[in-house]
Amino acid sequence: MRFARVVTGFVLLGLFSGCSLNANSFVVRSRRLTVLGTLTGEMAIGGKRGDWYIQLNPVIMLDGTQISSLEIKSPDTQRLASLEDKFVQAKGKLTFVSGGQTAQRPVFELSSIKEHKSKGARP
Repeated sequence: MRFARVVTGFVLLGLFSGCSLNANSFVVRSRRLTVLGTLTGEMAIGGKRGDWYIQLNPVIMLDGTQISSLEIKSPDTQRLASLEDKFVQAKGKLTFVSGGQTAQRPVFELSSIKEHKSKGARP
């Protein structure tokens, strides 16, 4: 009987430890998307380029939540700088990230990005 209590205690301890690790996990869900919008950058302290964002046009709806802006993650910052303030088409993986006690925020991991010109545009 005592052996069963000890085993049950270890199982419960393992379950509670696993739950606390899952509560602190960062990636919640992800989706592959193609989005349109204006690429903008924020200046960081020291005058260097900080985070990059796409102001979506049109906005997107995911699981009943309207998303109008996405933080961009890409190793190719030179490419992003060349497209700053331009209307772009971006493909990648949308991931919702939480920073512990903060709300989930959308982060877009780029696989490709290019300037988007409308088909009806004149040169």
